[in-house]
Amino acid sequence: MLWNVERVLTSENELAALSATWLEMAQQSDLQSIERAAVSGLLALSGAPIAYIARREDDAWTISAQSGLSGDVAGLSVPEADLPYAAELRAGRASIYEDPREMGPALAAALNAVGMAALYAAPIMRGETCIGAVAIGYDRPTRISTRERTLVELFRTHLATIIGNRELVNSLELLAESVPVIVLRTDPSGWINWYNRRWYEFTGQTREEAAGWGWQTAHHPVDFQRVMEEWPRSLATGRPITIEFRLKRYDGVYHWHLARVEPVRDDKGRIISWYGTVVDIEEQKAALERSKRIADALQTAFLPPSLPQRERLQLSANYISAEQDSRVGGDWYDAFELPSGELLFSIGDVGGHGLAASLAVGRIRQTIFAASHRTSDPASIIAETDRMLRIQEPDIFVTALVGVVSADERTIRYASAGHPPPIVAYPEKPMPDLPTGGPPMGVVDDPNYRTHEVAIEPDTTFVVYTDGMTEFRHDAIQGEQLLREAVARVQSLPLTQTPAQDIYRNVLGASAPPDDVAILVLRFSPAAADAQQAEIPLKREWRFHASDAHTAHAARVEVGEYLRTFGNEAEVFTSELIVGELLANTVEHAPGLVHMTVDWSREQPMLVVRDNGPGLRSLVAELPDVFSEGKRGLYLIKTLAVDWSVENNTSGATTLSVVLPVRRRGHISR
Repeated sequence: MLWNVERVLTSENELAALSATWLEMAQQSDLQSIERAAVSGLLALSGAPIAYIARREDDAWTISAQSGLSGDVAGLSVPEADLPYAAELRAGRASIYEDPREMGPALAAALNAVGMAALYAAPIMRGETCIGAVAIGYDRPTRISTRERTLVELFRTHLATIIGNRELVNSLELLAESVPVIVLRTDPSGWINWYNRRWYEFTGQTREEAAGWGWQTAHHPVDFQRVMEEWPRSLATGRPITIEFRLKRYDGVYHWHLARVEPVRDDKGRIISWYGTVVDIEEQKAALERSKRIADALQTAFLPPSLPQRERLQLSANYISAEQDSRVGGDWYDAFELPSGELLFSIGDVGGHGLAASLAVGRIRQTIFAASHRTSDPASIIAETDRMLRIQEPDIFVTALVGVVSADERTIRYASAGHPPPIVAYPEKPMPDLPTGGPPMGVVDDPNYRTHEVAIEPDTTFVVYTDGMTEFRHDAIQGEQLLREAVARVQSLPLTQTPAQDIYRNVLGASAPPDDVAILVLRFSPAAADAQQAEIPLKREWRFHASDAHTAHAARVEVGEYLRTFGNEAEVFTSELIVGELLANTVEHAPGLVHMTVDWSREQPMLVVRDNGPGLRSLVAELPDVFSEGKRGLYLIKTLAVDWSVENNTSGATTLSVVLPVRRRGHISR
């Protein structure tokens, strides 16, 4: 029977549901509550519409817990003589009827009265005596599968153990041995006093080695610090804990696991023990990591490495992908010069996620680029892109906005395909409501797209964005108002280096967006280059927590913008590789605050990164030996940096200083 359980419960969700049902049953103090929890769990796992438990006493069967039966059957008692299958149950054998014609008229009429036309019932035994039954049913003739029968057998075995021993702890442990996940129990203080066999099979520990706090040696040393912070907190507060960590397998290989541990309380609310499950999620973690690498590669390939800059026009952009599911996104932005002296920009959102959406982004950007060299009319460019999309990507729809800045930078012409309208902020005027229009691309045949024109004055800010900027609170109107306020705030300030990042932070703060976000900002000024140059400080600094990947990413972007303002593009690209490797290592390994500065008081900037954890120390220790496959990032740092040095202090902090291979052109004010 046990091997059947492992075969029918193959998904993590089902195993988690079964474990949750057992925990709920273990927390009940009376038999009726235990039976109700069992019926609820059996319904959820089997998918049957009807489930009930009947007790057998004095040659009568009484329904004690049920769901899905019609009529008032609570406490309904049926004489054993009226149940043709009672003899089978008394003998310890299950009874099955998949069609009323198999039942005989008397039983068919009785079951029809409570809404059943098919039945599978398994006896609950105490020794050789049948004391009840667990059953599932259907309101029409139905084939009852092996999986459903196995689930009924599992629950009847569980109930038989509970009823027979009346020891909930013993019953849970007995049944936990059949589950292909680790199950544990602790005393009220957190001292682990029991594992099922899965722990010993995975870790290779003996019962003596694992007893008490011996489980600590199986944990990855990096994760162990976090476990020892959160587990005592749960013990002190009495709250369940859900946590991910790595466990060392018997062969020394670490696997990621997901643990859920909950307290069991007595009738006075006191914790008498803790029970938990530990599920191996190594495959899911590996798949997630692959998805992240693909997302990073596609983002690099499908977003422009740099934006064009003009003497009186500054372009700034920001792209943040949604973090909660780590999916590859379909948002984009782009900008490039046209042979006519005009400047074209675009932004858009491909419906859906995944590789298909990102590959569609690449094709759409190429189509816009090609179309823009035949015409500079935004509506015509969108119409041509729409025709391509409906031919090559018939199942994908796209919202997009294409704009063109005139050669004299006095007007912007744009067309929209179902995209949020742009925002324009003037120095001394209220923000106008700009028109949008046109259906999304890929939706209708022969759509009518229109080109709109906006006058540009000195010190104007023009912003385009995807809907992730305004719909993060599920209130697009409020989101648009916050965005307008953020644009007005940025527009009123002197020219800054990173207006797109500033607007993003003013709207969403440090929180991760629920959807991908792209924003592109165009700032016009009579002397944009001079103002921008005047605003560049001699030294810039960033602070963020190592766990805040979004802020770390924003810091990396801002460092690139800072270097790019006065550095050669090729040299800046090389420096960005070094910055990216340093930050990736620090975020992965450093447990706390990270402090980063760029000092450009000399011809070549000095990047200084300081952390309080093992991140930089482990990286520096490996710098002399960087020629293995897994250390290509370290090889880049050692090879490309002009110079580097490291300093460790007694408190455990590490400071790494790197001279970046980019030379300053122009003047940086003090």
